[in-house]
Formats: sequence, C-alpha cells, structure tokens
Amino acid sequence: MRFKMTKEEKNWVLYDVGNSAFVLLVSTIMPIYFNYLSEKAGLSSVDYLAFWGYAASIVTIIVAFLGPVLGTLADTKGYKKTIFIIILLIGCIGCFLLGFIKQWLFFLIVFIIAKIGFSGSLIFYDSMLSDVTTPERVDHVSSQEYAWGYIGSCVPFVVCLLLVLNAGKIGLSMEMSMMISFAIITFWWFGLTLPLLKTYQQKYYVERNPHAMQKQF
Repeated sequence: MRFKMTKEEKNWVLYDVGNSAFVLLVSTIMPIYFNYLSEKAGLSSVDYLAFWGYAASIVTIIVAFLGPVLGTLADTKGYKKTIFIIILLIGCIGCFLLGFIKQWLFFLIVFIIAKIGFSGSLIFYDSMLSDVTTPERVDHVSSQEYAWGYIGSCVPFVVCLLLVLNAGKIGLSMEMSMMISFAIITFWWFGLTLPLLKTYQQKYYVERNPHAMQKQF
C-alpha cells in the first residue's frame, strides 16, 4: 500500500530539509572557514582545534540546561509555535551574520548563538509531530523526514561547496564566497520553514502551570 503524506505532514518534513543544510555546513565547510580566520589572526592549529571544541561543548551544555525549560514550554498551551518562531529566528539570523564576521572570537560567539537556536528549535519541531499526524502514521512520517532531510539538504550544500572551492576561479575571495554561502543556507532554512508555520496548529497540550519548569528540573 502506497504511503501518501498529508499537506501538514509534508510541511513538517520540509523543516528538516531546511535545517539539515545548516548541519552539513557546520560539520564540513564552517570548521575550514574558522581555521582560515584563526590562521589570519595568528592562532596555531592546536589553539584553533581547542577553541572550536570549546564552542561545541558550550553549545551542548547550554542546550542541556535549556532542554527542560524548552520542553516544558513546548508542551504548554499557546507557547509552542510562538517560541519556535523566536528560536528559529535566532538560529537563522545568527547563521546569516556569520558571513559578515571576520574576527575569529566574534565568529565563535555568533556560531554558539546560531547553534543554540538550531538545537532549541528541534525540541519544538520534534514535539510538533504528534500534532501534524496520527499515532499510527508517526513512524512513516518520521522516516520520510530522515530521508528527505538528508537528500534535500544536499542541494544548497553542493552549491555552497562548489562556490567555496572555486572562489578564486570566479573572482571571489574566501570571505565573499562564505558570505554568499551563509546567506544561501539561511534563506534555504527559513524559506522551507514557512509552509510549516502557515499550516501548523497545536492540538495536544497541557494547561499552563506556574510551577511546571521547577518540577521539570
């Protein structure tokens, strides 16, 4: 029997297609660019690797502490979509600004903010699945999300990779090619989120409890 997704399910899947491009950028091109910025500032390769590791660790720790708070808000009536949009904008704006920063320390700070926005948005995004589909379709829709997320994210990533690798041949500096790449990823990420924002409605929730966050911790 052929599995056909509803409009709400497709829009939910599209968000993973959009944000996965940011994941590819962070895991491949971005460390190379940070190395480029740090070398220009006179940092050694040892320091570059250490600072990049520190930044990744800081993001993990902050998200770990924010998790219970964001998880509680995601389950509370009337909060999910609004806070999802705020955190999404933090991630997207941070990603876009990375293309304009040439100083390695400021680059790391903005990267941490953008990564927190990305990771935080996933808490709300994952919780939306029960609202856009039915329990018996959850596994199918989640599988579609993984598949299309990996496939679709390759489109902007390949464009950015070719742009960065061939920057000199087409008369662009490394900084300019990265600026364009960050802009491409940002608009891809945000643009593919718009369908979800248009159709999403929270169906399952708990009523507001003034002591909910304290209980979660």
